[in-house]
Amino acid sequence: MFAFQLISLVVCTYLSAVQGRRPCHLTNATISAEKDHCPVCVTFTTTICSGHCQTMDPVYKTALSSFKQQICTYREIRYDIIKLPDCLPGTDPFFTYPVALSCDCDQCKMDYSDCTVESSEPDVCVKSRLDI
Repeated sequence: MFAFQLISLVVCTYLSAVQGRRPCHLTNATISAEKDHCPVCVTFTTTICSGHCQTMDPVYKTALSSFKQQICTYREIRYDIIKLPDCLPGTDPFFTYPVALSCDCDQCKMDYSDCTVESSEPDVCVKSRLDI
Protein backbone atom coordinates (compact mmCIF):
# COMPACT_ATOMS: atom_id res chain seq x y z
CA MET A 1 0.00 0.00 0.00
CA PHE A 2 2.84 2.39 0.87
CA ALA A 3 4.52 1.74 -2.51
CA PHE A 4 1.29 2.64 -4.34
CA GLN A 5 0.99 5.90 -2.35
CA LEU A 6 4.62 6.76 -3.07
CA ILE A 7 4.21 6.11 -6.81
CA SER A 8 0.99 8.17 -6.85
CA LEU A 9 2.77 11.04 -5.10
CA VAL A 10 5.65 10.97 -7.61
CA VAL A 11 3.28 10.87 -10.61
CA CYS A 12 1.15 13.74 -9.25
CA THR A 13 4.25 15.82 -8.50
CA TYR A 14 5.56 15.25 -12.03
CA LEU A 15 2.24 16.10 -13.65
CA SER A 16 1.85 19.29 -11.63
CA ALA A 17 5.44 20.31 -12.53
CA VAL A 18 4.87 20.01 -16.28
CA GLN A 19 1.28 21.26 -16.26
CA GLY A 20 0.92 24.18 -18.63
CA ARG A 21 4.11 23.38 -20.53
CA ARG A 22 3.50 22.09 -24.02
CA PRO A 23 5.91 19.41 -25.16
CA CYS A 24 8.17 20.08 -28.13
CA HIS A 25 5.94 20.70 -31.19
CA LEU A 26 5.59 22.53 -34.52
CA THR A 27 4.16 26.04 -34.34
CA ASN A 28 3.81 29.04 -36.64
CA ALA A 29 6.00 32.09 -36.07
CA THR A 30 6.45 35.44 -37.76
CA ILE A 31 10.03 36.19 -38.78
CA SER A 32 11.70 39.05 -40.63
CA ALA A 33 14.06 39.20 -43.57
CA GLU A 34 16.19 42.19 -44.48
CA LYS A 35 19.49 42.83 -46.22
CA ASP A 36 21.81 45.75 -46.79
CA HIS A 37 20.94 47.58 -50.01
CA CYS A 38 17.31 46.38 -49.85
CA PRO A 39 15.10 49.17 -48.50
CA VAL A 40 12.31 47.03 -47.05
CA CYS A 41 12.14 44.48 -44.25
CA VAL A 42 9.74 41.65 -45.12
CA THR A 43 7.87 39.80 -42.36
CA PHE A 44 6.27 36.44 -43.05
CA THR A 45 5.09 33.30 -41.26
CA THR A 46 7.02 30.05 -41.16
CA THR A 47 6.95 26.89 -39.06
CA ILE A 48 9.36 26.57 -36.13
CA CYS A 49 9.87 24.23 -33.18
CA SER A 50 8.76 25.33 -29.73
CA GLY A 51 7.98 23.74 -26.41
CA HIS A 52 9.27 22.01 -23.33
CA CYS A 53 11.87 19.24 -23.23
CA GLN A 54 12.29 17.24 -20.07
CA THR A 55 15.83 17.38 -18.78
CA MET A 56 17.70 16.41 -15.66
CA ASP A 57 20.43 18.44 -14.04
CA PRO A 58 22.72 16.33 -11.84
CA VAL A 59 22.83 17.34 -8.18
CA TYR A 60 26.53 16.57 -7.86
CA LYS A 61 28.64 17.89 -10.71
CA THR A 62 32.25 16.99 -11.26
CA ALA A 63 34.79 17.71 -13.97
CA LEU A 64 34.39 14.12 -15.13
CA SER A 65 30.62 14.20 -15.51
CA SER A 66 29.19 15.30 -18.80
CA PHE A 67 25.76 16.89 -18.89
CA LYS A 68 24.10 17.83 -22.14
CA GLN A 69 21.02 20.04 -22.04
CA GLN A 70 18.31 19.10 -24.51
CA ILE A 71 16.23 21.73 -26.30
CA CYS A 72 13.27 21.65 -28.64
CA THR A 73 14.90 21.74 -32.07
CA TYR A 74 14.37 20.73 -35.68
CA ARG A 75 14.40 17.04 -36.54
CA GLU A 76 13.66 17.65 -40.22
CA ILE A 77 13.82 20.96 -42.09
CA ARG A 78 13.57 22.27 -45.59
CA TYR A 79 14.68 25.64 -46.85
CA ASP A 80 12.41 28.09 -48.65
CA ILE A 81 13.39 31.27 -50.47
CA ILE A 82 11.67 34.65 -50.72
CA LYS A 83 12.66 37.60 -52.89
CA LEU A 84 13.11 40.93 -51.14
CA PRO A 85 11.60 43.81 -53.14
CA ASP A 86 13.35 46.89 -54.52
CA CYS A 87 16.95 45.81 -53.85
CA LEU A 88 19.69 47.89 -55.48
CA PRO A 89 21.29 46.49 -58.64
CA GLY A 90 24.08 44.05 -57.84
CA THR A 91 22.44 42.97 -54.57
CA ASP A 92 21.24 39.38 -54.20
CA PRO A 93 17.53 39.88 -53.41
CA PHE A 94 16.90 36.30 -52.28
CA PHE A 95 16.57 35.33 -48.60
CA THR A 96 16.74 31.66 -47.57
CA TYR A 97 15.08 30.52 -44.34
CA PRO A 98 14.40 27.19 -42.59
CA VAL A 99 10.93 25.66 -42.34
CA ALA A 100 10.47 23.04 -39.63
CA LEU A 101 8.90 19.79 -40.82
CA SER A 102 9.23 17.93 -37.50
CA CYS A 103 10.65 18.61 -34.04
CA ASP A 104 12.53 16.67 -31.40
CA CYS A 105 14.22 17.18 -28.05
CA ASP A 106 17.94 17.07 -28.81
CA GLN A 107 21.14 19.04 -28.33
CA CYS A 108 21.31 22.43 -29.99
CA LYS A 109 22.64 22.23 -33.53
CA MET A 110 24.71 25.37 -33.94
CA ASP A 111 24.88 25.10 -37.74
CA TYR A 112 21.21 26.10 -38.11
CA SER A 113 19.84 27.04 -34.68
CA ASP A 114 20.09 30.08 -32.42
CA CYS A 115 21.41 28.55 -29.20
CA THR A 116 21.78 31.75 -27.22
CA VAL A 117 20.14 32.35 -23.87
CA GLU A 118 18.77 35.69 -25.00
CA SER A 119 18.41 36.81 -28.58
CA SER A 120 16.37 39.35 -30.46
CA GLU A 121 12.83 38.53 -31.40
CA PRO A 122 12.56 36.82 -34.82
CA ASP A 123 10.39 39.59 -36.30
CA VAL A 124 12.60 42.59 -35.45
CA CYS A 125 13.07 45.01 -38.36
CA VAL A 126 15.50 47.89 -38.65
CA LYS A 127 14.00 49.14 -41.91
CA SER A 128 10.40 49.86 -42.90
CA ARG A 129 8.24 46.74 -42.73
CA LEU A 130 6.28 44.93 -45.45
CA ASP A 131 4.06 42.05 -44.29
CA ILE A 132 3.38 39.23 -46.76
